[in-house]
Amino acid sequence: MRTSTSMGIATISLAAVLGGSLAIGSAVVASAKPTGSDDRGHPTVLHLTAETDQSADPNGGNPGPPPGPGDQIVSTDRISRFGKPVGRGGTVLTVVGATPTALTTQVVTTLDLHDGQIVLQGIGDGPTGPPTEPITFTLAVTGGTGTYQNARGFADIIDRPGGAETITISLRG
Repeated sequence: MRTSTSMGIATISLAAVLGGSLAIGSAVVASAKPTGSDDRGHPTVLHLTAETDQSADPNGGNPGPPPGPGDQIVSTDRISRFGKPVGRGGTVLTVVGATPTALTTQVVTTLDLHDGQIVLQGIGDGPTGPPTEPITFTLAVTGGTGTYQNARGFADIIDRPGGAETITISLRG
């Protein structure tokens, strides 16, 4: 959702979280089967959207130096599919590298959907502020609950200027 970030989102939503929003997804479900692979071994694909409810950064929203190693950025998000609410997301980004213009973060996002949770994790790079052009990165699906129990796969994320982030989750079961 986070974005975000972005669940991610992105960094899953690093730039979006610093700018006050995380969005995840683009509102289409490619398969009605929510987890694993179809009968032919094709992955199940989910397209979601997220909008940030709340976020916090090391400067508390005040101007100041960019975050540095060890700082955390946190967000919660409203998750939707086809424009309808389907859950919420939470993202924690821990800064693991920084320059004056860019951050590298360890990203952990949990998408709490109506039919279970999906956990995303990975390393992401982004600017120290909101993105001025789309940023694309990939996170691993490291697990889940409910319908997504034992979920594995990956999530392709696009962090767009203005706080919109899309995520396409490809699940193999």
